Amino acid sequence: MDKLVFDIGATNTKFALMNVKGEILAREKIPTNYESVDAFLGAMVQIVDHYRSRGDEIAISTNGRMCPDGNTYRAYTMRCLQGLDLKKEMEALTGLPVTILNDGFSAALGEWWQGAGQGSKNLLVLVLGSGMGAGLILGGTLYQGTKLNAAMVFGMVNSYGNNQYDLSAMTTTFALLLYQLAARKGLTMEEMTGQRFFDFIDQGDLVALEMLESYCESIAGIIYNSALLLDLDHIVVTGGLSSRDIVMETINRKLTEIPEKALLGQAAGLLEMVAADKSDFLIQAKKGSLALDANIYGALYYLLTKNAATIS
Repeated sequence: MDKLVFDIGATNTKFALMNVKGEILAREKIPTNYESVDAFLGAMVQIVDHYRSRGDEIAISTNGRMCPDGNTYRAYTMRCLQGLDLKKEMEALTGLPVTILNDGFSAALGEWWQGAGQGSKNLLVLVLGSGMGAGLILGGTLYQGTKLNAAMVFGMVNSYGNNQYDLSAMTTTFALLLYQLAARKGLTMEEMTGQRFFDFIDQGDLVALEMLESYCESIAGIIYNSALLLDLDHIVVTGGLSSRDIVMETINRKLTEIPEKALLGQAAGLLEMVAADKSDFLIQAKKGSLALDANIYGALYYLLTKNAATIS
């Protein structure tokens, strides 16, 4: 039978009815309901009830991090969900088997299976939306880490100096850019949508352009360091913001500028002395081909490979 696939995001929860080949047969989208645990679960159960006759398993991609059991929320999501065993509760409410996976991991699997990362053995996928998530494919396998906490890029140190550390969460969260630009322009947050931000960009607004430059520079730094650390085949940037050409163009321009600026002076002399291969420092990112659908494809793939007998 077909599979019921959910992608729980900070703002919206997306649903897709999918077959085992990855074809989307039906879609729905609802606001993610954080009023209570019952409301959070009930919204998804209502969709399951509607499609129950067509699906026999549930795959969930979710924001937040799980305990090592892979099913219980422990951090980085709404407080009311802390300690909630999502698999146990959804199985009890629906009577169907449930598979859970972090959304960054899901996006990595999705782009690797059906998207821009196909054919890669070693792949980093960054997901740009209201915040930033990530997932790693190493040796052709999803790498989740000991605590299921791998690729926690939003917690990385972006820069430091004068005894102050700048976490990437503060510089790569697009929602903060909206808040900051709204304050600068005297607008309310209701008025400052993502589209409004890029309207300012299209108009050549210097404040918005400066913010976008800084945002993309922070993302480029994460990509650059990760690529040198892991010797990756590719880096894919997916999620809603990846569909904005100016975002991808600016990230890749920043990736070009990093070695140009960093490997000057004494650094350039050192590299010359050791006959460094400068091609090692040339990093570029690919645009994801699944964008907002990467998570649902990854969640489905995870379900299918954990239950290989269901693949036909």
